[in-house]
Order: sequence, then C-alpha cells, then structure tokens
Amino acid sequence: MQSRWDGVLTPDQKAWCEARGIALAYDPLQIGWVIAETDSACPNATPVTPLSWKVKTPGILGFRRWQAADLPRYMELLSDPEVWRHMHEDWPGTLTQALARDLIDISGLSDHHDVLAATLDGQPIGQMRLAFGTDATSRDTAELSYWLGREHWGQGLGRSLVQRATRRAFADHAWLYRLVAFVHPDNAASARCLRAAGYHDRGHRDDGWHCFVIYRDG
Repeated sequence: MQSRWDGVLTPDQKAWCEARGIALAYDPLQIGWVIAETDSACPNATPVTPLSWKVKTPGILGFRRWQAADLPRYMELLSDPEVWRHMHEDWPGTLTQALARDLIDISGLSDHHDVLAATLDGQPIGQMRLAFGTDATSRDTAELSYWLGREHWGQGLGRSLVQRATRRAFADHAWLYRLVAFVHPDNAASARCLRAAGYHDRGHRDDGWHCFVIYRDG
C-alpha cells in the first residue's frame, strides 16, 4: 500500500480509480496523479489527506448497488414519465412502494445483467445497466443502457456517466470485448453522449432505434 509521497498512481491504478468515480488530483511536485479523497478504495493506494489545491467540480459521480434505503429516492426518480419517454419499457405509472421494492430486488438477482445506481456525491441520480450476451456469438458483448433523473439533465452528467460506465465495464469484466447501446430515434442528447464517449455510429435497427458500439481496443 502506498502513500501519496511513495509516488504517483500508475496508469492502471488511475484507470481503476476513474472507472469507479474516485476523485483524483494532479500533484505538481511529483508530476502525476494521486488520490484526492480520504476514503478511497483504490488498490495499492493508502487514503490520504485531501489536497487543498484540488480542482473543484460540481460533484463526484460514482456507481454502487441499489440499497433498500434508496426506496424513496428510487420512487421519486422513476415516477416521472419523462424519464421513461426514451426507454424500451413503457411507463408503468407512478411507482408504488411494492413495485419499486421489487424492481430494486430484481436488479441484483440475475447473472445476465449488472445494474448499478449512478450517484452524485453518494446520492442516487439515475442508473446504468449492462445486459450480457447469453449465446456463443455474443458472449464477449454487453449492452449498455442508462437513465438519469430529469433534474440532472443538461448538466453534462450523461456524458460523464457513459464514459465512466464504459471504463468500469471493461475494467470489471475482462472477457468483454464490445459494448453496444441502442438509442431512441428522438433522443439526440443520448446519442451525443455516446459519441463523446467514443462510441461509433452503426446505423439504425428495423424499429428505428439508433445503434452505437465501442470496442475494448478502441
């Protein structure tokens, strides 16, 4: 385990931390990146005192599992019909506690997907999901999808969410070679987020949904 003055993070350590939303700061004395927060879980890096000169941001974006305590926030976010407008699923109406609890429970049960709450400063603001291929021709592929609560639209968070979710997917699942994403034809903002994150346009499906793809090797 290294302290700040044992040296800067290696490229692999930096990528691991970035994929998990761990705040970093550039140390001009050592000419490299170090942990900025005191509660970091980055491997091979000991928590250190926050840097007084670190760059201020609107908040720290991260990912974690949905928890039972998130139920009120989960209901608030998904009871907005506008959030469902560009999803594959139809809006079920204002969520009841029973339905919201079931959805949270289901999100953590299947081994065919990986569902995480997207958080800003630890508070849920949306969700990212990886759906894994199940046949021989798609085992190295996963579909990335995400949503954000409407109060967080138009702040650049979608682009950051996609970038971090993509890095995390490849970091956590070594067998993944390709990520695909499908965007509603009216959702221009999501298409821009994917392009900014390095996804390539692959045209439209028969139902009009826009297809994007990114590969581990770029």
